[in-house]
Amino acid sequence: MTYRIGLGVAPAIGDLYRAGSGDTIVFLAGARGREDWLRYWQAAAVAVFRGAALTVVTA
Repeated sequence: MTYRIGLGVAPAIGDLYRAGSGDTIVFLAGARGREDWLRYWQAAAVAVFRGAALTVVTA
């Protein structure tokens, strides 16, 4: 599954904690503008540890 995180879009935080091999997490440009972006970044780190791919879009 692909999880997109941006200013106006984000999955449930628990879904990211359960993500792993075969999943992709995409931080869209502007995601750091979210008040809860650090929680998503932490959940993404757990998912990457479990085998998920991570992409950060900067423009």
